[in-house]
Amino acid sequence: MQSCWIGIDIGGTGIKGALVNEQGQMIERMELPTQAEQGAEFILGRVLYIANELKSIVYDSVKQRFISVHGIGIGSAGRIDRESGIVIDATDNLPGWKGMRLAELVTASTGLPSWIVNDAHAAAAGEDWIGASSQVQSSIMLTIGTGVGGALVHYGEVISGQYGGAGELGHMILHPGGLPCNCGKKGCVEQYISGTALHRRADEYVPGWNAYTLMREAKQGTAEALFILDGWINDLANTIINMDQIFDPQAIVIGGGVIVTRGTWWELLLQRIQELGGRPVLLMPAQLGNHAGMVGAARIAMLNAQL
Repeated sequence: MQSCWIGIDIGGTGIKGALVNEQGQMIERMELPTQAEQGAEFILGRVLYIANELKSIVYDSVKQRFISVHGIGIGSAGRIDRESGIVIDATDNLPGWKGMRLAELVTASTGLPSWIVNDAHAAAAGEDWIGASSQVQSSIMLTIGTGVGGALVHYGEVISGQYGGAGELGHMILHPGGLPCNCGKKGCVEQYISGTALHRRADEYVPGWNAYTLMREAKQGTAEALFILDGWINDLANTIINMDQIFDPQAIVIGGGVIVTRGTWWELLLQRIQELGGRPVLLMPAQLGNHAGMVGAARIAMLNAQL
């Protein structure tokens, strides 16, 4: 009998789920579009469908072993109360999601114990288990996509904080009094280094450009693109220096959508950190891609089930 856990990653565009064994291998996985515009109950229905479909798998044809599913871990955008499994605060990408009693409803539907964490926390748990940071004891995960997320991992434990918001790196103040953020503050990191911010920077400087155009032109050495990219790199470097100074991790892992373009900016970032006086830091690209959230959510369920 092979022990497995279900890991589900809820995003604004897609809901991904996987059946994961004790070695971090995905036995089966599936994905549905979120269709968030349909509302919270619709999103919940998709989560429950994936959970029950994966729970129904009883045999691993590759290893030729029967499967026993012990629990479900879910990573969701927003701030999560890990004790109650309730979404305390949600993003605009998941309308009506705030207040969702996710753990309770998933357990009621599947009969399996369920644990809910922030999606960046789940991704960090995945990278810590079998990904980029698996060989270190303390790390920071910085996810840069539509927004900016983060997580702190210390000796295999993702630090959640008093209200589940530890590692909300996107909402540290980078430029006091700067651009307004949807969190209510001004000058947040997210407004300067996210993929959305990169798109805005490009379009403001060269109307019609987006983040993809910017990276393509920068790779070709276009002066305008390199100028825009330099400002983004400067803000990212300062964010990393601040993170390193506060938390002193063994490694900082960068993931999210922008990591696929790292060939254009990675060496420039390392150089800028050094120029700004940052300490030598082990900076690593995430390894698990869009599987990190599923694998990490399953890992969190596994660890909690063993407590």
